[in-house]
Amino acid sequence: MMTMLQTAARKGVRLSWEGIRLWPYWGAMLLIASMAYKLNWLDRQFDVGAMNHWKRTVNIGAMVLATFWTVWLGRRARAVALTVLDLVLSFIMFADLIYFRTFKDFISVPVLTQAGQVGELGDSIKDLIKPGDWLLFADLPVAVLLTVLVFWLVHRAKKRDLPYASLEQRLKPAFFKRKSVYARIALGVVLFFAGTYMIANPVNEQKNGWASGLFVGNWWNIPIYNVTGLFGFHGYDAYRYAKEHWIGSGPSEAEIEDAVDWFAGRADLQKTAENEPLFGAYKGKNVLVIQAEAFQSMVIGQSVGGVEITPNLNKLIGQSLYFPNFYHMTAQGRTSDADFLTSCSLHPMTSGSVFSRFADHDFRCLPEILNGEGYDTTVHHAYDGSFWNRTNMYRGMEYNEFYTINDYENDEPLGWSLGDKSFFRQTIDQLLERGQQPFYSLAITLSGHHPFNISSSAVDFDSGEFKGTTFGDYMEDMHYVDEAVGELVERMKDEGLWDNTIVLFYGDHDNSLYDMSVYEQFYGRALSDQEKDAIVRQVPFFIHFPNDENAGVSEKAVGQIDTAPTILQLLGISTEGNPLMGVSMVSASESPVVFRNGGFATASLYYLPSGDGVTENGSCYSLPDGEKTDIALCTPGAEAAKEELRVSDMVVEHDLVPKLLDLPREKNE
Repeated sequence: MMTMLQTAARKGVRLSWEGIRLWPYWGAMLLIASMAYKLNWLDRQFDVGAMNHWKRTVNIGAMVLATFWTVWLGRRARAVALTVLDLVLSFIMFADLIYFRTFKDFISVPVLTQAGQVGELGDSIKDLIKPGDWLLFADLPVAVLLTVLVFWLVHRAKKRDLPYASLEQRLKPAFFKRKSVYARIALGVVLFFAGTYMIANPVNEQKNGWASGLFVGNWWNIPIYNVTGLFGFHGYDAYRYAKEHWIGSGPSEAEIEDAVDWFAGRADLQKTAENEPLFGAYKGKNVLVIQAEAFQSMVIGQSVGGVEITPNLNKLIGQSLYFPNFYHMTAQGRTSDADFLTSCSLHPMTSGSVFSRFADHDFRCLPEILNGEGYDTTVHHAYDGSFWNRTNMYRGMEYNEFYTINDYENDEPLGWSLGDKSFFRQTIDQLLERGQQPFYSLAITLSGHHPFNISSSAVDFDSGEFKGTTFGDYMEDMHYVDEAVGELVERMKDEGLWDNTIVLFYGDHDNSLYDMSVYEQFYGRALSDQEKDAIVRQVPFFIHFPNDENAGVSEKAVGQIDTAPTILQLLGISTEGNPLMGVSMVSASESPVVFRNGGFATASLYYLPSGDGVTENGSCYSLPDGEKTDIALCTPGAEAAKEELRVSDMVVEHDLVPKLLDLPREKNE
């Protein structure tokens, strides 16, 4: 009996070892199961729409497509291939998670074309990684260990010519012995079609139902993800990019006519400004636009421990025309999107940055318009000119001069580059050296950049209970930026520029801090869903006129896209012939502020789209009380927002500005 047990035990151990040696045959199933678990975990981190049976099926189908070809490889090659797949796919999920925490979006092909900028974001990325994220790589040691064991056992079996080295062949039916090559080919083909069906069927069901029209145009990426899953999204995004750059046919003449008609309707709104008192009231004045990095409205007028966070800006706002309902409208391009919205009055793209993707396109932007009016146009940014492809984009926008970090003395190294105090001081020096007026200048700050790590020696502010947190660091950085603005104002007064210059100040985008419990702690109360969304969209905007004229508060809902028409109205320059989407903030005309995700805001309504992209599934709020109201009130605005984004995307992608300029003239002729 003992002999029989020992023999059985030896056979059991031998079979166990053989199972490990043959692990590539069932390793794909382990990989698919592991990935399905991690994708489910990742979906909870994104929190943009509950995991459902469609998304689960698509996720598994994507993994089947990712692994089906490994059945055509040898044992060791399969083991290595599955381990490499595990590593690559896990890294993709990890990268998407970190990117999503910053941009509330997924990495796309256009973003990857800007991958050279990732090195510049090192500190920000490290700050966004959480200990639990390493779950995404927890299965890798197991995969590596099994691969090593496969190599060792196969080598050992060959070297010692062990009897069980051919166990795999003995366990196979005769058909597989004779037809193993054909069988593996057939198995791979079956798996390929099975994986394709597991993706195509759920996607088509949704596309023909609630997600109708989702894959037409540049939709927000989150609804697409909720239909396709993460890897399905990346597959679709690659197809979308290829279609756009290599196989796309461009817009039809009818679509171009639609764009012309849309701009004609917007021109009617814009023309109102030409008959109003402020049209040309500041003709010939200098214009200085300050684009402040990550500056949100929530710090304006607030105090910590009785000390104002932004005392200089609070005072300046009291002497200016202030817009408390001003919203940033950026997407993945962040700072460059804000620049594009402000200067060119068109929407950014859903994926990547217009600066990086379409710098060679012909846009009719503010610098080009003002050059024709005798202005000296300059842009100032104390960083590398290649970042966000600024050098090429600014050349196309026809700035007379672009001042980069190479034009500044780094005598105040703070955060990413030069501190804002020195940046403003040297920018004024540059303007004085040019000696040309009137000038139009855009100054882009950096000291407020995530992860808000300005040296404590440069900040004279105590963030109180938030001390030592990223939120506390943010408030301290904003206090430093406020001090820099205060010094800028005094310098402009000393140089005789203050009373001859219109100064516009706005925040470029949110601060990438989305933990709403911290904001509730800051405000000392619970926040509604509408308030939570608005907090990260509202950035300060004010216009200071010479001699403190026109000071006050306008409750009008406005956005970055409205900046260029505002400046043109003040300088007495018609928008006619310039395809701009915005409407002057100081005009009686109004238009909704349209967000890149399809949401919008007016003075009385605020619309939040749902994760599935269906208009009726979104949320509609009345303003100023923020109470949820009937979705029917927001439906027309939501549909109009979709059309506005569609037209803008068509114009930007297909370089239609020259066409839009020519068509009305051709019609008249």
